[in-house]
Amino acid sequence: MSLHAEQFFTTVLPHQLDGSVIGDAFYAQAPDRGIRLTIDFYETIHQHTYGGLRLSVIHPENGRLDTAILSFADHGTYRDRDLRTGTRPGTSGYATIRDFPHDEEHLPWASGDFTTLADAVHRYARIWGIPAPEPAGRKVPRTTAPAPAVSRIRGTAARAR
Repeated sequence: MSLHAEQFFTTVLPHQLDGSVIGDAFYAQAPDRGIRLTIDFYETIHQHTYGGLRLSVIHPENGRLDTAILSFADHGTYRDRDLRTGTRPGTSGYATIRDFPHDEEHLPWASGDFTTLADAVHRYARIWGIPAPEPAGRKVPRTTAPAPAVSRIRGTAARAR
């Protein structure tokens, strides 16, 4: 694979998780639970074409607990590149990278904005007890549904769905 995974996971994706790159994947571990997080590139139905990252949580005794796919399209990673090149949703190459021989100046994941994708990686890691920083813009996480608004009909409160 010529995706330069070590360079991608250590310098490009701003995930800030404590872990290591081995081969083509990044590995992190929850300190007290032994649960491991694996992050690698998710291959689309087209050979050597990747549409996002696959995050897998693995328990040492129970095996794989969960897998999530974080697509480049859903997180706007290549929005600017695709607008510049005129690539539209549903067409070949939209929000994907390809694993073809590249030189150091033209890496497959170059020109991507990975900020939103990294925030999603952090949220997923925190769910499983793997230390990850909170997003910069969010001070207090929302833990409850908003209070129902008072209805104008007979003074009753609206029901939450």
